[in-house]
Amino acid sequence: MGVPFFFILGRPRSGTTLLKTLFDAHPNVKIPPELPIFLPLYQKFKHVKTWDKEHILSFVDHIFQPGELKHSIPDVLRINRVSFTEALLKMEHNCTIQDLLIKLNEHSYSVFSKREILLVGDKNPVYSVYMNRLINIFPKAWFICIIRDYRDNFISLKNLKDVILETPVLTLQMARWVYVTKLFLSCQTRFPDRFYIIRYEDLVTNPQESFAELCAFLSIPYTPEVFDYYQKKEDLLKIFPNPLIGRIHTSLLEPVNTGRIDLWKSQLTDLEVKTADQIAGKTADIMGYSRKTTKFSMTVWFKSLPMTVYGRILYRLMRWKSLLP
Repeated sequence: MGVPFFFILGRPRSGTTLLKTLFDAHPNVKIPPELPIFLPLYQKFKHVKTWDKEHILSFVDHIFQPGELKHSIPDVLRINRVSFTEALLKMEHNCTIQDLLIKLNEHSYSVFSKREILLVGDKNPVYSVYMNRLINIFPKAWFICIIRDYRDNFISLKNLKDVILETPVLTLQMARWVYVTKLFLSCQTRFPDRFYIIRYEDLVTNPQESFAELCAFLSIPYTPEVFDYYQKKEDLLKIFPNPLIGRIHTSLLEPVNTGRIDLWKSQLTDLEVKTADQIAGKTADIMGYSRKTTKFSMTVWFKSLPMTVYGRILYRLMRWKSLLP
Protein backbone atom coordinates (compact mmCIF):
# COMPACT_ATOMS: atom_id res chain seq x y z
CA MET A 1 0.00 0.00 0.00
CA GLY A 2 1.26 3.51 -0.72
CA VAL A 3 4.44 4.56 -2.47
CA PRO A 4 7.60 2.42 -2.60
CA PHE A 5 10.07 2.76 0.26
CA PHE A 6 13.86 2.59 0.72
CA PHE A 7 16.53 2.88 3.42
CA ILE A 8 19.90 4.63 3.30
CA LEU A 9 22.31 2.85 5.64
CA GLY A 10 25.98 3.07 6.47
CA ARG A 11 28.44 3.71 9.26
CA PRO A 12 28.35 7.20 10.83
CA ARG A 13 30.50 9.62 8.80
CA SER A 14 30.35 7.44 5.68
CA GLY A 15 28.35 9.74 3.40
CA THR A 16 24.81 8.83 4.44
CA THR A 17 23.92 12.51 4.90
CA LEU A 18 25.23 13.39 1.44
CA LEU A 19 23.10 10.62 -0.09
CA LYS A 20 20.08 11.70 1.95
CA THR A 21 20.52 15.30 0.82
CA LEU A 22 20.71 14.32 -2.84
CA PHE A 23 17.53 12.28 -2.58
CA ASP A 24 15.79 14.97 -0.55
CA ALA A 25 16.58 17.39 -3.39
CA HIS A 26 14.87 15.06 -5.88
CA PRO A 27 11.40 16.39 -6.80
CA ASN A 28 9.82 12.92 -6.59
CA VAL A 29 11.33 11.73 -3.30
CA LYS A 30 10.54 12.40 0.36
CA ILE A 31 13.16 11.54 2.97
CA PRO A 32 13.11 13.23 6.39
CA PRO A 33 15.93 14.31 8.71
CA GLU A 34 17.68 11.61 10.70
CA LEU A 35 15.50 10.38 13.56
CA PRO A 36 15.59 6.65 14.48
CA ILE A 37 11.96 6.20 15.48
CA PHE A 38 10.79 3.35 13.24
CA LEU A 39 11.80 0.46 15.49
CA PRO A 40 10.42 1.95 18.74
CA LEU A 41 7.13 2.78 17.04
CA TYR A 42 6.99 -0.63 15.39
CA GLN A 43 7.57 -2.38 18.73
CA LYS A 44 4.79 -0.40 20.39
CA PHE A 45 2.15 -0.87 17.66
CA LYS A 46 3.11 -4.10 15.88
CA HIS A 47 0.37 -6.10 17.59
CA VAL A 48 -2.43 -3.92 16.24
CA LYS A 49 -4.22 -6.10 13.70
CA THR A 50 -7.00 -3.75 12.61
CA TRP A 51 -6.25 -0.08 12.20
CA ASP A 52 -9.63 1.46 12.92
CA LYS A 53 -10.17 5.11 13.81
CA GLU A 54 -9.45 4.54 17.50
CA HIS A 55 -6.09 2.92 16.87
CA ILE A 56 -5.08 5.49 14.27
CA LEU A 57 -5.83 8.37 16.62
CA SER A 58 -3.89 6.58 19.36
CA PHE A 59 -0.93 6.33 17.00
CA VAL A 60 -1.13 10.05 16.22
CA ASP A 61 -1.48 10.97 19.91
CA HIS A 62 1.61 8.94 20.73
CA ILE A 63 3.65 10.72 18.08
CA PHE A 64 2.57 14.17 19.20
CA GLN A 65 2.81 13.49 22.93
CA PRO A 66 5.47 15.79 24.46
CA GLY A 67 8.42 13.99 25.95
CA GLU A 68 7.28 10.53 24.87
CA LEU A 69 10.43 10.02 22.82
CA LYS A 70 13.94 11.40 23.25
CA HIS A 71 13.44 13.80 20.36
CA SER A 72 10.19 15.47 19.42
CA ILE A 73 8.94 13.89 16.19
CA PRO A 74 6.83 16.91 15.17
CA ASP A 75 9.73 19.31 15.79
CA VAL A 76 12.29 17.30 13.83
CA LEU A 77 10.06 16.15 10.97
CA ARG A 78 7.87 19.29 11.03
CA ILE A 79 4.67 17.34 10.47
CA ASN A 80 1.28 19.00 10.22
CA ARG A 81 -0.93 17.06 12.61
CA VAL A 82 -4.20 17.80 10.83
CA SER A 83 -3.14 16.77 7.34
CA PHE A 84 -1.22 13.77 8.70
CA THR A 85 -4.24 12.54 10.65
CA GLU A 86 -6.53 13.01 7.67
CA ALA A 87 -4.16 10.98 5.48
CA LEU A 88 -4.08 8.12 7.99
CA LEU A 89 -7.84 8.05 8.45
CA LYS A 90 -8.24 7.63 4.70
CA MET A 91 -6.38 4.32 5.10
CA GLU A 92 -8.65 3.12 7.92
CA HIS A 93 -9.09 -0.69 7.98
CA ASN A 94 -6.80 -0.98 4.98
CA CYS A 95 -3.27 -0.46 6.32
CA THR A 96 -0.52 -1.88 8.51
CA ILE A 97 1.93 -0.35 10.97
CA GLN A 98 4.45 -0.34 8.13
CA ASP A 99 2.10 1.80 6.03
CA LEU A 100 1.71 4.29 8.87
CA LEU A 101 5.46 4.55 9.40
CA ILE A 102 6.04 5.21 5.72
CA LYS A 103 3.25 7.79 5.74
CA LEU A 104 5.00 9.50 8.66
CA ASN A 105 8.10 10.03 6.56
CA GLU A 106 6.04 11.03 3.55
CA HIS A 107 4.50 13.88 5.55
CA SER A 108 7.84 15.26 6.74
CA TYR A 109 8.78 18.78 5.67
CA SER A 110 11.38 19.49 3.01
CA VAL A 111 12.95 22.76 1.87
CA PHE A 112 13.04 21.37 -1.67
CA SER A 113 10.15 21.69 -4.12
CA LYS A 114 8.21 18.50 -4.72
CA ARG A 115 6.07 17.16 -7.50
CA GLU A 116 4.42 13.74 -7.47
CA ILE A 117 6.00 11.63 -4.70
CA LEU A 118 7.16 8.37 -6.27
CA LEU A 119 9.41 7.19 -3.44
CA VAL A 120 9.74 7.65 0.33
CA GLY A 121 12.95 6.99 2.22
CA ASP A 122 14.59 6.80 5.64
CA LYS A 123 18.18 7.54 6.62
CA ASN A 124 19.53 6.46 10.00
CA PRO A 125 23.08 5.03 10.26
CA VAL A 126 22.27 3.31 13.55
CA TYR A 127 19.82 1.05 11.71
CA SER A 128 22.71 -0.62 9.90
CA VAL A 129 23.04 -2.93 12.90
CA TYR A 130 19.38 -3.97 12.57
CA MET A 131 19.54 -4.89 8.90
CA ASN A 132 17.91 -8.30 9.25
CA ARG A 133 15.04 -6.87 11.30
CA LEU A 134 14.39 -4.20 8.70
CA ILE A 135 14.36 -6.83 5.95
CA ASN A 136 11.67 -8.74 7.80
CA ILE A 137 9.61 -5.73 8.81
CA PHE A 138 9.75 -4.11 5.35
CA PRO A 139 9.85 -7.09 2.94
CA LYS A 140 9.47 -4.90 -0.15
CA ALA A 141 11.87 -2.09 0.78
CA TRP A 142 15.07 -1.29 -1.09
CA PHE A 143 18.37 -0.69 0.71
CA ILE A 144 21.20 1.60 -0.37
CA CYS A 145 24.31 0.89 1.70
CA ILE A 146 27.22 3.31 1.52
CA ILE A 147 30.73 2.33 2.59
CA ARG A 148 33.70 4.64 3.09
CA ASP A 149 37.41 3.87 3.37
CA TYR A 150 37.76 2.56 6.93
CA ARG A 151 40.75 4.80 7.64
CA ASP A 152 39.05 8.01 6.50
CA ASN A 153 35.88 6.93 8.30
CA PHE A 154 37.85 6.74 11.56
CA ILE A 155 39.47 10.14 11.01
CA SER A 156 36.08 11.74 10.43
CA LEU A 157 34.76 10.28 13.69
CA LYS A 158 37.92 11.24 15.54
CA ASN A 159 37.75 14.86 14.35
CA LEU A 160 34.29 15.12 15.92
CA LYS A 161 35.16 13.38 19.17
CA ASP A 162 33.75 16.28 21.23
CA VAL A 163 30.35 15.64 19.63
CA ILE A 164 30.56 11.99 20.78
CA LEU A 165 29.00 10.37 17.74
CA GLU A 166 30.88 7.19 18.61
CA THR A 167 33.89 6.41 20.78
CA PRO A 168 36.94 7.30 18.63
CA VAL A 169 38.97 4.19 19.52
CA LEU A 170 40.74 2.89 16.41
CA THR A 171 40.46 -0.85 17.10
CA LEU A 172 36.78 -0.56 18.07
CA GLN A 173 35.89 1.48 14.99
CA MET A 174 37.74 -0.90 12.67
CA ALA A 175 35.87 -3.86 14.17
CA ARG A 176 32.57 -2.04 13.68
CA TRP A 177 33.46 -1.19 10.08
CA VAL A 178 34.20 -4.83 9.31
CA TYR A 179 31.03 -6.03 11.03
CA VAL A 180 28.70 -3.66 9.18
CA THR A 181 30.43 -4.09 5.82
CA LYS A 182 30.20 -7.87 6.05
CA LEU A 183 26.54 -7.53 6.95
CA PHE A 184 25.91 -5.37 3.88
CA LEU A 185 27.71 -7.84 1.63
CA SER A 186 25.79 -10.78 3.09
CA CYS A 187 22.44 -9.06 2.58
CA GLN A 188 23.33 -8.10 -0.97
CA THR A 189 24.16 -11.73 -1.72
CA ARG A 190 20.83 -12.88 -0.27
CA PHE A 191 18.71 -10.11 -1.82
CA PRO A 192 20.54 -8.78 -4.90
CA ASP A 193 17.42 -7.04 -6.25
CA ARG A 194 16.89 -5.10 -3.05
CA PHE A 195 20.43 -4.12 -2.02
CA TYR A 196 22.79 -1.65 -3.67
CA ILE A 197 26.24 -1.06 -2.18
CA ILE A 198 28.04 2.13 -3.17
CA ARG A 199 31.41 3.42 -2.05
CA TYR A 200 31.64 7.01 -0.82
CA GLU A 201 34.73 7.53 -2.96
CA ASP A 202 32.89 6.51 -6.14
CA LEU A 203 29.95 8.76 -5.30
CA VAL A 204 32.04 11.92 -4.88
CA THR A 205 34.40 11.12 -7.75
CA ASN A 206 31.65 10.40 -10.29
CA PRO A 207 28.56 11.92 -8.66
CA GLN A 208 26.22 12.22 -11.64
CA GLU A 209 26.93 8.75 -13.00
CA SER A 210 26.69 7.20 -9.51
CA PHE A 211 23.42 8.95 -8.68
CA ALA A 212 21.92 8.03 -12.05
CA GLU A 213 22.62 4.36 -11.27
CA LEU A 214 20.96 4.74 -7.88
CA CYS A 215 17.88 6.28 -9.49
CA ALA A 216 17.70 3.40 -11.95
CA PHE A 217 17.97 0.93 -9.08
CA LEU A 218 15.06 2.64 -7.31
CA SER A 219 13.02 3.03 -10.49
CA ILE A 220 12.76 6.81 -10.35
CA PRO A 221 13.78 9.32 -13.04
CA TYR A 222 17.26 10.80 -12.84
CA THR A 223 17.45 14.58 -12.58
CA PRO A 224 20.71 16.57 -12.36
CA GLU A 225 19.01 19.37 -10.41
CA VAL A 226 19.66 17.44 -7.19
CA PHE A 227 23.28 18.59 -7.30
CA ASP A 228 22.14 22.17 -6.70
CA TYR A 229 21.08 21.22 -3.16
CA TYR A 230 23.72 23.49 -1.57
CA GLN A 231 21.86 26.53 -2.92
CA LYS A 232 19.32 25.86 -0.14
CA LYS A 233 22.01 26.40 2.50
CA GLU A 234 20.27 29.33 4.21
CA ASP A 235 16.90 27.54 4.29
CA LEU A 236 18.50 24.44 5.78
CA LEU A 237 20.23 26.44 8.51
CA LYS A 238 16.95 28.17 9.40
CA ILE A 239 15.21 24.83 9.87
CA PHE A 240 18.12 23.26 11.72
CA PRO A 241 19.76 26.20 13.57
CA ASN A 242 21.96 23.97 15.73
CA PRO A 243 25.53 25.32 15.24
CA LEU A 244 26.82 21.74 15.07
CA ILE A 245 25.19 21.37 11.64
CA GLY A 246 28.05 23.29 10.09
CA ARG A 247 30.54 20.81 11.55
CA ILE A 248 28.70 17.50 11.43
CA HIS A 249 26.86 17.88 8.14
CA THR A 250 29.07 20.03 5.95
CA SER A 251 27.77 18.05 2.94
CA LEU A 252 24.57 20.06 3.32
CA LEU A 253 26.40 23.30 2.74
CA GLU A 254 28.73 22.75 -0.21
CA PRO A 255 28.79 20.98 -3.59
CA VAL A 256 29.87 17.35 -3.94
CA ASN A 257 33.67 17.21 -3.85
CA THR A 258 36.60 14.84 -3.34
CA GLY A 259 38.24 16.82 -0.56
CA ARG A 260 37.69 14.13 2.07
CA ILE A 261 39.34 11.23 0.25
CA ASP A 262 42.67 9.74 1.45
CA LEU A 263 42.91 11.94 4.54
CA TRP A 264 44.41 8.96 6.36
CA LYS A 265 47.63 9.23 4.36
CA SER A 266 48.57 12.41 6.22
CA GLN A 267 46.57 12.12 9.46
CA LEU A 268 47.27 8.58 10.70
CA THR A 269 50.55 7.24 12.06
CA ASP A 270 52.22 4.22 10.51
CA LEU A 271 51.15 2.11 13.49
CA GLU A 272 47.54 3.28 13.17
CA VAL A 273 47.51 2.43 9.48
CA LYS A 274 49.05 -0.97 10.17
CA THR A 275 46.45 -1.68 12.86
CA ALA A 276 43.56 -0.51 10.69
CA ASP A 277 44.76 -2.51 7.69
CA GLN A 278 45.09 -5.72 9.68
CA ILE A 279 41.66 -5.49 11.30
CA ALA A 280 39.95 -4.54 8.04
CA GLY A 281 41.77 -7.41 6.36
CA LYS A 282 40.15 -9.15 3.41
CA THR A 283 36.97 -7.11 3.84
CA ALA A 284 38.97 -4.06 2.77
CA ASP A 285 40.26 -6.00 -0.25
CA ILE A 286 36.74 -7.05 -1.25
CA MET A 287 35.61 -3.42 -1.17
CA GLY A 288 38.54 -2.30 -3.29
CA TYR A 289 40.51 -0.44 -0.61
CA SER A 290 44.25 -0.86 -0.97
CA ARG A 291 45.97 -1.82 2.26
CA LYS A 292 49.40 -0.33 2.87
CA THR A 293 50.44 -3.47 4.70
CA THR A 294 49.07 -7.00 4.56
CA LYS A 295 51.63 -8.66 6.83
CA PHE A 296 50.05 -10.23 9.93
CA SER A 297 51.20 -8.99 13.33
CA MET A 298 50.45 -11.03 16.46
CA THR A 299 51.00 -7.92 18.60
CA VAL A 300 48.35 -5.99 16.69
CA TRP A 301 46.00 -8.97 16.91
CA PHE A 302 46.30 -9.20 20.72
CA LYS A 303 45.87 -5.45 21.19
CA SER A 304 42.80 -5.32 18.95
CA LEU A 305 41.09 -8.44 20.35
CA PRO A 306 39.39 -6.81 23.39
CA MET A 307 37.67 -4.09 21.35
CA THR A 308 36.76 -6.53 18.60
CA VAL A 309 34.97 -8.76 21.12
CA TYR A 310 33.42 -5.75 22.85
CA GLY A 311 32.09 -4.42 19.53
CA ARG A 312 30.40 -7.71 18.69
CA ILE A 313 28.83 -7.99 22.14
CA LEU A 314 27.63 -4.39 22.00
CA TYR A 315 25.93 -4.89 18.63
CA ARG A 316 24.27 -8.06 19.89
CA LEU A 317 22.94 -6.22 22.94
CA MET A 318 21.65 -3.41 20.72
CA ARG A 319 19.73 -5.92 18.60
CA TRP A 320 18.23 -7.56 21.68
CA LYS A 321 17.24 -4.19 23.12
CA SER A 322 15.40 -3.29 19.92
CA LEU A 323 13.06 -6.24 20.57
CA LEU A 324 11.87 -4.82 23.89
CA PRO A 325 8.49 -3.06 24.09
